[in-house]
Amino acid sequence: MLATRKRTFLGIVVVLVGILAAACSSGSDAESTPPLSAAAPTGSTTTAVAPAPDGPLAADFTMPLYNGAEFFDGATEVTLASLQGRPVIVNFWASLCPPCRAEMPDFQELWEELQTIGSDAIVLGVDVGTLTGLGDREQAIEFLDTIDLTYPTGQATDADIVRDYKVLGMPTTVFVHRNGTVMRTWTGAITGDKLREITQELISS
Repeated sequence: MLATRKRTFLGIVVVLVGILAAACSSGSDAESTPPLSAAAPTGSTTTAVAPAPDGPLAADFTMPLYNGAEFFDGATEVTLASLQGRPVIVNFWASLCPPCRAEMPDFQELWEELQTIGSDAIVLGVDVGTLTGLGDREQAIEFLDTIDLTYPTGQATDADIVRDYKVLGMPTTVFVHRNGTVMRTWTGAITGDKLREITQELISS
């Protein structure tokens, strides 16, 4: 009887390990994403440009900046409406959210690559820590001081932003088309390859 129970227990453990392994590997990309490329000029016949997405209009918001004022002519805050005409990658993060902190270097790498290819796309890091109980302004600034981020980041001050952008998990990334509509929302941590893949779709449409 004892031997039978041991075999049954071991069988359950093996099954659980297999399930966990599959879950941990899901979402990772087998192949790396090709380098980003700038959108083809209007009238180009070499690159097929997808039609503009017909998603919901992205809600406007005003965000006081922690850093990145140099990208907005020295302004101390930015509004999403002021960026219409440019693709925008909005990353909702919080200083006490480990997955948020872990993926931010990938957003920095993306930002540097966008700058290199001369894209007009912009990355915005929106701190919702005070709205989600995952950190305050001081903790966010202290964290940012420990990493070398150059893309614009700031603090969300209106709780409506969490509802408007359906921030159901942390982190959440929203890809906003240059026409001001939401092309795609990614809930949870995103890999660097997937981030670049979706961004390529965004800047090419």
